[in-house]
Amino acid sequence: MQKNNDGLRPSSADLQNSASVEYFAASHAHYSSMVTLAMGLAMAVILLAVVVLVTGALGEEYRRLLSGLLAVREVTAIGFILGASALYLRCMHSGTRRAALRKLAVGLAVLLLALGVVSLVLGVMYTLGWLPLDAAHPVSPLAIPPLLALGFVLMALALLLHDWRLLGGYYPAEYLAFTIMGLSAIPLVGYLYDVSQFIYLDFPLPISLLSSLVFALLGAALLMARPSHPLMAVILRMAPGGQMLRHLLPQTLFLLLAFSLLLNWGMTHGWILPELVLPTLTLINGVIVLFIFWGSASRLDSEYGERTRNAQKLAETSALLNAVSESTSDPIFVKNRQGLMIFANPATLHKLGKTWEETMYRSSRELFLVEEEADTIDRDDRRVMASGKPEKLEQTLHLPEGVVTFQTAKVPWFGKDGSVQGVIGISTDITERKQAEDELRQRESQLEKTVIQRTALLRELTNHLETVREEEKRAIARELHDNMGASLTALSMHLEGVYQILPPDEKWADRKSRMQGLMKSLVATTRRIQTELRPNTLDLFGLKAAISEQLDELHERTGITCRASLPDEDVEVGHEMEIAIYRMLQEMLNNVTKHAKASKVDVILDIDEDHVALTVRDDGVGIPEERRDNHKTYGLRGLRERATFFGGEVDIRSTPGKGALISISLPIRPELAASES
Repeated sequence: MQKNNDGLRPSSADLQNSASVEYFAASHAHYSSMVTLAMGLAMAVILLAVVVLVTGALGEEYRRLLSGLLAVREVTAIGFILGASALYLRCMHSGTRRAALRKLAVGLAVLLLALGVVSLVLGVMYTLGWLPLDAAHPVSPLAIPPLLALGFVLMALALLLHDWRLLGGYYPAEYLAFTIMGLSAIPLVGYLYDVSQFIYLDFPLPISLLSSLVFALLGAALLMARPSHPLMAVILRMAPGGQMLRHLLPQTLFLLLAFSLLLNWGMTHGWILPELVLPTLTLINGVIVLFIFWGSASRLDSEYGERTRNAQKLAETSALLNAVSESTSDPIFVKNRQGLMIFANPATLHKLGKTWEETMYRSSRELFLVEEEADTIDRDDRRVMASGKPEKLEQTLHLPEGVVTFQTAKVPWFGKDGSVQGVIGISTDITERKQAEDELRQRESQLEKTVIQRTALLRELTNHLETVREEEKRAIARELHDNMGASLTALSMHLEGVYQILPPDEKWADRKSRMQGLMKSLVATTRRIQTELRPNTLDLFGLKAAISEQLDELHERTGITCRASLPDEDVEVGHEMEIAIYRMLQEMLNNVTKHAKASKVDVILDIDEDHVALTVRDDGVGIPEERRDNHKTYGLRGLRERATFFGGEVDIRSTPGKGALISISLPIRPELAASES
């Protein structure tokens, strides 16, 4: 295994050889629980030390109840608080505050070291008799048994060197922690076997049982705080050595201690001679060790054979998986439930611009440059784990090589028991495709703008052509009115003179009536053409009068019953819009005449401050749907084009056999109406 400053962590080669990401995730989860237990022990020691300090202020009746706590001196309690607090801070990993917490832990460890050195010097001086000790000169409040003071010094050194590693991969802090536990065992054995020399160690005051237990707990907590360090990892690993150690060590210690106590009890009561204690103890301990290790060796051999067979099968599968993982250009990663990276293939490491040691067991905020993007990734991971369903996500991230867009498939990672262990992700770099899509979208946007501009130009041109045509119609209508009308009037007057000189003959009377009828027809046709080209009523009397006149003409020409609903006030919408409304009404009435087969028509003109609406409703056969949507139907298409030019819209509703309703709504532009007025 490769190692870094934070302890032992699996390398890429380890993953290839062990071939099980789940194994590492389970180990890391076990490590996390050990760190949590270490923090719990540290907090319990802090609370116990606080209670010791508080008992100094209690009354005498409480002192008798807490005599065991009072055996711990105040300086010892302060040392426990400093050491346990520094250990608790060492166990915390809170991202951005990590450096500040580490500095605070170092400061507390330095204070503990100073306290331990001072207490150790005073304790040694009392032990050697260099300081007077009598009723007039009691033991100094800062003086504690040298063994406890030495424990504080060792603990402070262990905290300061907690993550410091020697060249051989060894951590001095682990050996210091074992030393602390060994020192605490001396007074514990003294209390167990009632050996006062182990309790006092030539110091005026005894080492309290509670202090010895607390030191043992702190030594164990120091080991559990870094479960990935070599000595502690041996115990926690899932390997056979770790399993054997976890099973054998408690059994062996318990049995040896039990038989030792039993022999001591028998010797105290005179049942066992003192000269037989050592041979008996040696014999019993040998038998115990023999049976325990023989049985463990048999079980280990059986497990080893089974594991060898499983490892062979796993190696074949792992070789294929590793080949895919290592050779693919797509990033593949695995995270545990805490959101920490526990596996990353070379493509992932290349994208992150980090090594394996810089990536493993790091959070998203430690891996990605932008915190908002890291928080979004964590939210997505939590959602996938909570739902238990795979998701496909698109993520744009700022990486060392630049801004990269990924399409990531994330799936929940289930353990053997069916619980969610984390999330597995496979990402595909779609940056080039996204750029192409953005360019295509930009071109589409430009094309849409061009189409809109061209459409606007075409509508302007169409409106201009309509205006020119209206002007031409107006000019032709004026010519018909001025020239043709005058000529027909003069011709009629001349014919009246001719009629007077015609012989009173039946033959000439018939010709006279035919000539008069022809003249009337010619005048009517001229007037109808003139009205269709440009109704004088629209120019002289406005839109309302022109609509009424048009409906009257339709009724006279076709016999269709026409009803009009017009506003009471004058319609002031501008001359150009009046012409457009009039022409659209002409087109709608022309459709009614040609296709509707209607017997009656209702025309409704409504106007308010902002809009003018023209509605034509008939009781004919209706407009088929294919004809409504047919762009080759130029009548309806012309209505829409005219309405669109003015910013309005056309609504066509029809039911086969029940007539049709066409409604046109146009916004009124006051500035245009005012300028035309």
